[in-house]
Parts: sequence; structure tokens; C-alpha cells
Amino acid sequence: MSSSAVSPASPSLAPIAAKPRLPLIIALRAVASVIILWHHFALYPPLRGWAAPLAGHVLDWFEVHARATQVFFVIGGYVLARSLSHHTWNLRQVGTFVAQRYCRLGLPYLAVVVLIIPIYLLARDTLPESVVGSPASLPQALAHLFFVQDLLDYEQLSAGLWFVCINFQLGLMYVAMLWLRDALAGGSDRPGPDVVGWLGWALSLYSLFHFNLDETMDGWGLYFFPYFFAGIVIHRSLSAGKARAEFWLYELTLAAAMLFEWRWRLASAFVVGLLPFAADHAGWGYRWPRGRVIAWLGKVSYSLFLVHFPVLVLVSTLWVRLEWNSPALALSGLGVSFVLSLMSAALFHRWIEQPAAVLGRRYRYLKAR
Repeated sequence: MSSSAVSPASPSLAPIAAKPRLPLIIALRAVASVIILWHHFALYPPLRGWAAPLAGHVLDWFEVHARATQVFFVIGGYVLARSLSHHTWNLRQVGTFVAQRYCRLGLPYLAVVVLIIPIYLLARDTLPESVVGSPASLPQALAHLFFVQDLLDYEQLSAGLWFVCINFQLGLMYVAMLWLRDALAGGSDRPGPDVVGWLGWALSLYSLFHFNLDETMDGWGLYFFPYFFAGIVIHRSLSAGKARAEFWLYELTLAAAMLFEWRWRLASAFVVGLLPFAADHAGWGYRWPRGRVIAWLGKVSYSLFLVHFPVLVLVSTLWVRLEWNSPALALSGLGVSFVLSLMSAALFHRWIEQPAAVLGRRYRYLKAR
């Protein structure tokens, strides 16, 4: 394994091979982002409470059951494994991954932090503290900069930012496994020990039957690791020379964990895992579903995930100050928030997320195994 610096100019290195996009993965991202948006719309006052006489049952369902972040974790594990598992890793390459990942996830996330602080100032005397939180502090902002606010017991500055922190942790955990795999191979062209398999299974079992049972530990990536590893297992089971039995064994393990203690997120991860496995195995995931709307939603899903809460806070502030608190007007406020979230996501994707991704692509150079 080469220890030379990773550089776009290095002749021995090649960019990650482009893999065909799976429309099903794009569709799952699109659906999950909209579900999460409506979960938050159904969770935060005052529009939700005012609209309850007209749409209370629907909003109650979204509040309790519309928790789709595990969809992103499963898909994230699958996509990362599909992109990164066939490359050789040394410490410098791990460093380039961290930089690329921070650009891709962290810069849009920080842009939302900068965006929402003045929105909170505008809304603070109008909306309840359960929405706007306590006034932001410098230590809290610095904790967000390093993705450690949950670990240091600081409030999140916007709904859903915890997910970005966990996603970053999970990516680091996976790349650390790949680095260990190649380090133990000792630079040989022969494959090293199956570190990803053995360590991934061990961490998943520990989490499923112990760590994941303690909700106070949900600031750590290990709490969500079983969902993420489900995506890795899907890729492993579909790769050449790998036994598909591993996927079914992991599904049985998830089922056993649900019998041990029921968890709604495990059930949805169990179902979601079946979809990309069947799609990739049968080939229809490369062809279906097709459609401009679903493709666009999938493309801007991360931006939509980030911007919908600041939009909701702004619309809620306006509705309160105008005293538009009738059920019909409150429901229209949720509809306006949804439409404005889509529009804001398009702008945010164009001017924030895409430039951050372009910057991150400077680091997407790895040595093929």
C-alpha cells in the first residue's frame, strides 16, 4: 500500500470509479426527506396545535411514526461501501476522506447554523422556547463546528443537525475499518483479514442488544451503527464472490433484536434494507422509479433536510404576529412552509451544497486495490 501523498496530480492514483446511479436510492432519499420534514412540522408549535382540529390525526401519525433518519443511515452505509470498499487506504487517504466529508456534509450544515441564528433573534419574543431554544453561546457554536454538541450536552441550533454529526461519525468508523483492513494486509496485494465484516458484526451485535437500548447514548455513532452497517452488508452480499447469505443472516439478526426489545427504527431499517438488496440483485433498481420530480427531490434531499426548519420558524413567526391562528389558516401555514422549504432547498442546493461538494471533490482521489 502506497504511503505517498494523495494528490490529483499523482499519476499512480485515479479518481473513484463512477458507478451508475440507482434511481431507487434517489427515490428513497426523496421520500425520507419529505417524511422527516413533516415529522418536524407535526412536532413543533404553534401551527401544529392550531391545525389539529382539521388534521390532528394525520399530524399525530407524523409526530409519532414519521422517523425516517434510519433510511438515510442504511442508504449511507450502502453508498459509502459501494464507493470506497474497493480502494486501498492509508492514513493520508483517511485524512483526505475527512476533509472531503467535512466539505460535503459540514459546510452546508454550518451555513444553516449561520442562517438560523438571526431567525431565532427575530422569533424569540414570538415563538415558545421549545422552538427557538436558549440564546446561542460561543461554546455552543464551537461545539457545532466540531460536531460534538450532543456529546457536550449543548442544545442543537436547528432540528436534525444531530443527524449530520452521527453521519460524520459513522463515515469515520467505516473508513477506520478500511484503513485497519489494509494496514493488517501489510502492503500486500493479497486481501487482508475481513476487518469490516468481523468488526462490523461485533459492533452491530453489541449495539443491537445493549448500546442501542439506552436512549441517552444517541449522541454516539455506535447507537445508530446497526442501521448503517445494514447498508454495508447489502453491498458485501451483492459484491462478486460474497455470499448473499450474509444479508439474510443480518435481517434475521435485526428481527431477533426486535423480538428482544421492540424498536420502530429497527423495523423500518429491516424493511428499507430489503429494497436496495432486491433492486440491485434483480437489476430493476437501475431502471425504476423514474421521474423528474422524484429525481429532483432526491438531488436536493440534503438541502431540504437542512433548510425546512428555519423556514418553519419564519412562517410560524409571521403567522403568530398576524394572529392567523384559525385551524384553516394554520393548516395553510404548514402548506406554505412546505412549498417555501422546497424553493429554499433548490436555492440552497444551487448556492451552498453544490459548491461545497465541488470543493470536496478535490479530495476524492484514492488508489484502486
